[in-house]
Amino acid sequence: MRPLLLMDVDGPLSPFGAPWFAHGTPAGGYQFHELTPEGDLTYSVALNPEHGRRLLELASIYELAWAATTWGADANRLISPILALPSDLPVISFPQPSLLRSRRSWKAQRIVDWVGHRPFAWFDDEINRPTQLWLASRDTVGPHLAHPVPADIGLTDADFDVLWAFAKNL
Repeated sequence: MRPLLLMDVDGPLSPFGAPWFAHGTPAGGYQFHELTPEGDLTYSVALNPEHGRRLLELASIYELAWAATTWGADANRLISPILALPSDLPVISFPQPSLLRSRRSWKAQRIVDWVGHRPFAWFDDEINRPTQLWLASRDTVGPHLAHPVPADIGLTDADFDVLWAFAKNL
């Protein structure tokens, strides 16, 4: 069984913290899109089609899944076509974020529940050291990589290299 690759949109795939994002002048292969998740506001996202190609390459060793809170199932309808990804990827549903925040990512418990013992890599801009330590301390979590991707940079070649190396070394 291939490991899962859990993908976040806002931050890693759409680097909303990048200086160019606020100015509306995409850089480095990114293109802006105005997208409206069902029953929600319209969001401006910047996506790089090259990331879609690279993610499809990773799909040869991973099973891709969305772990994107704003987008939920709409990631398949709105994000997948832009990145030329399959439109039927599994989606982790998340409850509304808790107002009682811990130092670790509030997504971590739901991800652990969803993946079970299956190996996984997860990229997200909310992953921090407390999240990584918490995941490592869970007896129920199999081999995993919780990989932070800064929202002011987005996915880079180095991130793709880390994802490849993790899966290859399982």
